[in-house]
Parts: sequence; structure tokens; C-alpha cells
Amino acid sequence: MHHEWIEACLEDLNGRQAFLTSQNPLLLDYLSFDTAEEVQSCFVHCRSEAQEDRTQVTWENMSSEEAQGFFDAYQVGIQHVSEILRTRGLW
Repeated sequence: MHHEWIEACLEDLNGRQAFLTSQNPLLLDYLSFDTAEEVQSCFVHCRSEAQEDRTQVTWENMSSEEAQGFFDAYQVGIQHVSEILRTRGLW
């Protein structure tokens, strides 16, 4: 996706909830955060867990500790959002 398209899409989504998926990290790198609480509310873990004879999919927000760790790394400003997620095993 072209950089200007990403910017336009995120601008249009401002203030609304959306579920975005991507195999390309560029989209994630356009996200910005002001607080650890904002990080916690913006990301959702999706996991598949085997339970007896079926697979259960679970969805949950980051823990407050995960969100704070992410936000601390984000504030340093060295890594892109996608890099932080990858190094923490979150993507």
C-alpha cells in the first residue's frame, strides 16, 4: 500500500474502532501512542488453543505489563511499531 493511502486510511479511521490485519509491517508503523493505556486498548491478542478435541480461539487485550513494556520501547523512538511487536513475540 502506498504511504499516502496508509495516511489517508488512518486519518479516516481516527476515533473509530477498526480491526486491521496485514502481513506488511508498514501499516503498523503509522500507528502512534500517547500512553501505555492506549497501547493496551489498541492491540488484541488472538490465540488458538487446543482443548480436548477442538481448537478454541481466544481474544484479549495486552496485559498492563506488556503494554507498559511496549510503550517504554516506543518512547525510546529507535524501533518502529512492527519491530517492537516482533521483538516481544507479539506479531
